[in-house]
Amino acid sequence: MVLKILSIPELNLQESWNAGWFKIKKLSVFEKFMTIFWFAGPFIYLIERDPADIWLTSIGAIFLFRCLKNKEWHWASQIWFKSALILWFIGLIAALLGPEPLFTFQQGFVWIRFPVYAAAAQVWLAKDRDIRIVMLISILFGMLIMCGILIAETILEPKTRLTWPYNDIVPGSYIAKVSLPLFCVLIAVAVSKKSKAALFAGLIGLLSIGVSILTGERTNFLIRAFGGFLASIVWKPKFIMVAFLVLIEISAVIILLFNRPDLGKRYGENFLKRIPLLNTENKNPHWGSWRGGIQQGLLTPIIGVGPSGTRNSCKFLDTNLPHWLPGKNYCGNHPHNFYIQLFAETGVFGLLAGCVMFASIIFTCFKARFQNFNCPMSATAFIIPLALFFPLQQFGSFYGQWGNLFIWFAIGFSISQFQGWRKI
Repeated sequence: MVLKILSIPELNLQESWNAGWFKIKKLSVFEKFMTIFWFAGPFIYLIERDPADIWLTSIGAIFLFRCLKNKEWHWASQIWFKSALILWFIGLIAALLGPEPLFTFQQGFVWIRFPVYAAAAQVWLAKDRDIRIVMLISILFGMLIMCGILIAETILEPKTRLTWPYNDIVPGSYIAKVSLPLFCVLIAVAVSKKSKAALFAGLIGLLSIGVSILTGERTNFLIRAFGGFLASIVWKPKFIMVAFLVLIEISAVIILLFNRPDLGKRYGENFLKRIPLLNTENKNPHWGSWRGGIQQGLLTPIIGVGPSGTRNSCKFLDTNLPHWLPGKNYCGNHPHNFYIQLFAETGVFGLLAGCVMFASIIFTCFKARFQNFNCPMSATAFIIPLALFFPLQQFGSFYGQWGNLFIWFAIGFSISQFQGWRKI
């Protein structure tokens, strides 16, 4: 019933659900198992980071074994994957030449599993559009379950930062990142025409925005808010409906924040005071983490200190240097910005390779619009990497586990919308 209500001619969920499962039945036992295992991802992500990591890593490892067996490597000629490999190699070299080679080499070595997973999704598991739509539906139900969990937490244990179901302050990353491809599709559909599908898509999108605010995770909320706004104008928008949707969402956000003064303060005054580029004072830890990374990058601009090395080397810096850089260092786990972290940990060459990787992933997803603009999944795919890799924001660690699990799940689904790799 839900699928029928949300279906439109350009994205008939009910029809693709039936067609997808019909195609899956024709696969070999192994391929069938792996496809269903892939669909389980959004639900496995609801458990904890280790099951999610096992899920992602096993898909990548099986994919590489399959490529080795079938001698199918032409997909690796894509610029986005080649730049990921180059960045990986640079990181390993930086680790070996850095102050803590054992620790940083290990951190850098295991990172490659994330791009490999994205390649597995694009090249193997999500080649067919109907199968991608089945995964989109899986993401939908996973997101609704997470929304229910967080609403229950808000009622039973109200607090400024939500933690269910992980006992960690990261559930907003599931809402903002894992389900971002779905959210962009919902918003695009909501403003495309006057229909029941548009109404229900808008309501589900509004629900997820509200829950995103409740988590207290400001960067994740902004990713979702701006990603949704961009999705509303890049695929067949009716601008009156765009304006109406924006008005409804802004009104809902204001009402919610007015009734939760703690959240209102967190998203208002406290947030503005901590924006790194607007506040470089000593008391701002957000700028302090950026500053420590910049300083380390300037000290070792060629090779950096190795993947994840900044967490240990930051505390040994002379914070009086460089004199022209304002503020005071805050030495947390990492610089909290991918670009600064790559500069500090892999040097200018790693930063350059990382920028090429980010840009090529965005461009690859953007090319999906030309392949099938009529499909909102393809038309909005580029928004996901653009939002997740936008440079002027607070990030988790580039080499970290949780953040990468959330990010590369969404990247894998988005980049699978482009199937032009077959022509390579």
